[in-house]
Formats: sequence, structure tokens, C-alpha cells
Amino acid sequence: MCACWYKSNVHAGQEESACTCLHGCRMFTCDAGGDLNKVTHIYQYTDVEQRESTRAVAATNSQWQAFIDASRPHVAKQESRIMLEATGVYKALGLDGAAAYKSPHQTLPNKPVYEFRQYQLRPGYGSVPKLLAAFEQGLPGKVAADKEGQLVAFAYSDVGVLNQVVELWRYPSAAACIRARAAARTVLKWQETIAAVTPEVQHFQTSLLHPTGFSPWQ
Repeated sequence: MCACWYKSNVHAGQEESACTCLHGCRMFTCDAGGDLNKVTHIYQYTDVEQRESTRAVAATNSQWQAFIDASRPHVAKQESRIMLEATGVYKALGLDGAAAYKSPHQTLPNKPVYEFRQYQLRPGYGSVPKLLAAFEQGLPGKVAADKEGQLVAFAYSDVGVLNQVVELWRYPSAAACIRARAAARTVLKWQETIAAVTPEVQHFQTSLLHPTGFSPWQ
């Protein structure tokens, strides 16, 4: 499974009808922790061949072309990455991956929060495998201590800036996200995991995202 992470500062309201033209589109806006007025798309594909064929079909779709024409004047910058999902992490947690994720019903009046965690690791072939192996050991304890959060996606870069690892977690609220952090810090195995991976991490950023009203993930 590969996922294409695409970011721009296009207003999300322009994209609802066009979003159906591409495969597995999930869409978010940034609330805190990153550049504002930014829209993040996540497209899911089984492989790069499916990505290419889907994009070829979209290029012939009148709704998609209308969206491109209408949105282009509003775009200040675009970024695209192709990520590969960390199947070992999913296996350690008994998960099937992002394609199988179904967001639960939101019982609170506010929008749910998706925490997007990004790690830039040191250059070299060993950095990503070391982090993934450590997380496979440590994440089960972290998840057990957190009764509100759900891991949605865990992936590493294959095209774009290399040695990047990303996590996407869903919480019913920003407060729940903060509670999850506090709970994780009490788990000894998770403390050991963070200590093991920290020397490989050059940069770490976390952002809070809100799903757009038409995104399948709510």
C-alpha cells in the first residue's frame, strides 16, 4: 500500500466535488502546529501503477479539471510525497492499515482532532528500520494506556524527502490528545522506545488537523 500526501493552501470548499475523482481521498485543514490555510490530502493506492492510472482517468474528468482551473490562482505552494505504510507496526497493534480504518461516530459537539506527527531521521539506510522496530515494541504499551486515541496511519517516505516517518492519530478532541500524551509518559516501555529512537531524529513536528466535512474520515 502506498499513500500520497499532498499539501496546498487551497480553500477546502472548492474541493468537495473534485475529491471524488481520485482514489481514497481524505482531506484535512490545519488547526494548530503547522502552516495555517493549508489543506492536506491523503490518497491511498495499492501501488504506483494504480496511482498513475487513477490520475490519468482524473485528467479526463470535467469536474477535476474545473477544480484545477478554479483553485490554481489560490495555490501558493504544493508538496507531494509518496509514503509506504509500516505493516510491521500495524501487525504489532493488530491493525489492518489505513485503507481499513473506519472513524467512529463523534459523540462530542466539536470536530474530532487528527494529530499528524512527522519525524525527520538521519541520513542512511538504517534510520527508518531502527525506528520502526522500536515502535513495534513500544507502541502496544502506549496504545493500551490510551483509551481515546486511534492510530489511523503509520508510514515512511519513498518519494520526496527521504527518511521521514509520519503517524496519524484520531482523537475525539484536542484535550483527549493531551491526555494521551500524559498517559504515554507513564509507560516504561514507551519511555524506553523514545530513548532508543531520539538519537536518530533530527526534527520532530506535530500538528492538529480537522477533517473537512466531506472527508470519509471524521
